[in-house]
Amino acid sequence: MATKATEQESAAQQSESQIDKAVEGTFPASDPPAIGGATRIEKTPVDSAREERIRQRAYELWEQAGSPDAHTDEYWHRAEAEINAEEQDGTGEPGSQ
Repeated sequence: MATKATEQESAAQQSESQIDKAVEGTFPASDPPAIGGATRIEKTPVDSAREERIRQRAYELWEQAGSPDAHTDEYWHRAEAEINAEEQDGTGEPGSQ
């Protein structure tokens, strides 16, 4: 008489299966999994207007420098510093240049 081999789970595998089942039971099916772990933060109109002022000033600085290919971030940082200084002085009202 031939004996059929059966697969047996170890205690560790059994407890892992139990943990998996318990965890699966805690998540409602309607909750999609989070992707990337980041929360999207919407910009306010003031943030968008400020960013546009920085973008325009950075472009002006870049053009004045002869439109070089290298160090383009430098112009953004310089423009941002100028806008920050204007805002601290009270001269940087939205829409003014």
